Amino acid sequence: MAAQRDTNGRFVKGHSGNPNGRANKSREERYYQITQETVTLQDWQDIVSTAKQQAKRGDAQARKFLAEYLMGQPTQTVQHTGADKGPIEIRVIYDDVGSAFTETAPEAG
Repeated sequence: MAAQRDTNGRFVKGHSGNPNGRANKSREERYYQITQETVTLQDWQDIVSTAKQQAKRGDAQARKFLAEYLMGQPTQTVQHTGADKGPIEIRVIYDDVGSAFTETAPEAG
């Protein structure tokens, strides 16, 4: 059965994209336990060593795998600009004093 979505592509209330739901915690814990029992430290060292050699030969997947484990996923930065693609103007009005000031956000760089 296909998941029902609204005109914006979001799931309609009461209709999940995963009808079977999230796996229960005990099942996840069991998978984790099996992994710990099965994959030894030497196995992991071999996997990382192989990925390193593949990355050195230009394998993009291996580079991505190593980079994400060593440094984590890169953060995405978003630069906001004003309507004219210039700096954003911030205006704060103090009602109790009856005055206002304008400050321009510093440009990212």
